[in-house]
Amino acid sequence: MWSVVCSMRPRTLLLSVSAVLTGTFLARNQGFFSWNVVVLLCLTGCFLQILSNLVNELGDWKKGIDKVQLTRKPLSLQNGNITEKTFVYFSVFMALLAVTAGLLLIWTACGSFFRVDSFLFLTLGAVSVVAALFYSAGRMPYGYRGAGDLAVFLFFGPVAVAGSYYLLVHSLDGKVFYTASAMGLLCTAVLNVNNIRDFENDKVHGKNTLAVFLSRIKKSGTTLPAKTYQFLLIVCAVLLSFVYALQIEADNFLFLISVPLFIIHLFIVTTKEGPALDKALMPLIAGIGLYTLSWL
Repeated sequence: MWSVVCSMRPRTLLLSVSAVLTGTFLARNQGFFSWNVVVLLCLTGCFLQILSNLVNELGDWKKGIDKVQLTRKPLSLQNGNITEKTFVYFSVFMALLAVTAGLLLIWTACGSFFRVDSFLFLTLGAVSVVAALFYSAGRMPYGYRGAGDLAVFLFFGPVAVAGSYYLLVHSLDGKVFYTASAMGLLCTAVLNVNNIRDFENDKVHGKNTLAVFLSRIKKSGTTLPAKTYQFLLIVCAVLLSFVYALQIEADNFLFLISVPLFIIHLFIVTTKEGPALDKALMPLIAGIGLYTLSWL
C-alpha cells in the first residue's frame, strides 16, 4: 500500500493545491469565496495530478526508462510490489475520481452544464485528462519531445490559477494572468529540476526532455543550459509578481518572503548533480507554498 502512495508522489500535490489556492486568494481579496467550490477545485486538481503521476510512471516503465533508475528511489512498478495490471486499474479509478470531481465542480460553480462558461470548463477538463494520459503514454508521448514544460506551465498557471479565479468571481481580470504565469513558471521549475536530476538516464533511454534538448542545441552535452533555464524560470516568476503587485491597489509585495528559499534552491541546483538534486526540491516546493500564502 505504501508503495502505491509513493507512486502518487504526495509532495507534488502541493503544486496543484498551491495553483488553486493562488487563484482562490486573488478572488477572495476581491470579496468572492465559496468553500464548496474551493474544496472541489482542490480535489479535482489533486486527482488530476495523481493521475498524471501514475500514468507517467506506467509510461516510463513500459518504455524501459524506469526499470533501472539510479537517480531516485524505486516506485511501485520498479520494486515489484504491485502488478502492472493492478496499477492500470488503480490509474483508471483515479481518472474516474478526477472526472467526477470536475463535473461536480462545474455544476457547483456554474449551476448548470448548459452555459458557455460551463462548456469551456468541460472542454478544459477533458483536455486536462488527455494531457495527463499522454504525457508519457502512447506512441508519441509529448513529455518525451520536450513539450512537458509547456504543458505544466499552462495547466498549473493560466488554467489552474485563472480558472480557479473565474469559477469564484465569474469574470476575469487580465492582471490575474501575471500571477498565474508566475505560478506556471515556478511549477515548471519543479519539472525542470527533476529533468536535470534524471538527465543522464533520460539521454541513454531516448527521453528527450527540454533539459536534453537544450544540451543538444548548445552542443554542451551537460546540464548547464538546463540550469540556466532554471534560473530564468524563477527570475521571470519573481518579475511577473512584481508587475502584478505594482498594478493592484494593495501593493502586496509579501511574495518576497519566498525569494530566500528560491535562492537556496538555485544554489543547490548550481552546485549539485544527479541524485543530490533531490535536495533542491524541498526549498523550491516550500518557496512555492510561501508564495501562495503571500496572496492571502
